[in-house]
Amino acid sequence: MGRVLKIWSLIERADWRVLRWCEGRWGRFPAFDAAMMAAALYTPLVMLALIAIAASGWAGQAHSAEPVWAGQAHSAEPVWAAASSVAAAVIVRVAHEPISRAARRPRPFEVEPIHALVEHEPGESFPSNHAAGGFALAVGGWHLGAVAYVLLALAIWLALARIYCGLHYPSDVIAGAASGAVVGYACSSLQWAYREPLLHALAGMDPKGLLGIKFLP
Repeated sequence: MGRVLKIWSLIERADWRVLRWCEGRWGRFPAFDAAMMAAALYTPLVMLALIAIAASGWAGQAHSAEPVWAGQAHSAEPVWAAASSVAAAVIVRVAHEPISRAARRPRPFEVEPIHALVEHEPGESFPSNHAAGGFALAVGGWHLGAVAYVLLALAIWLALARIYCGLHYPSDVIAGAASGAVVGYACSSLQWAYREPLLHALAGMDPKGLLGIKFLP
């Protein structure tokens, strides 16, 4: 138990060093501060918009040389990848609820006299739901194609912005990002492994397939 407390003490010390470093840079570059504030608040909405656009098939359709089933399954891939992405974000958010309530870790601005760049309600700092949701969306939608790299970059930016703005400790964000990535990977892997059998079953039940997509001729 003593070793655990010692490790936690070291983590808290590192957390505060990073936060003090960020605080020391507030106001030096107002444009950068504004960009980080916008990222901390609105990045999840941007990510969801990109996922919706990717699910609409903007990246293109299957090549005509492919077999009928392969081509029709390919056209549905963005929809299923988007579904796994959103599902991962919802699952990790629900899973975090009891953890946050049990941890009851106050946010940095509740402990020390620092004024966060973004106004936020107190409480439930650990783990970061924003970081978890961002990485769940990015990793859960890994099969969306090139947009997945953009989502990952946005998830990293969101995580850093939550720290920079004084809303979370670095350890909150690391824990949230890790859990989001794990859940996202699980959802992405499951939908990729079981998508085609499920599409076959759905196509057998309804000739028009799911969401108006015709999977079988």
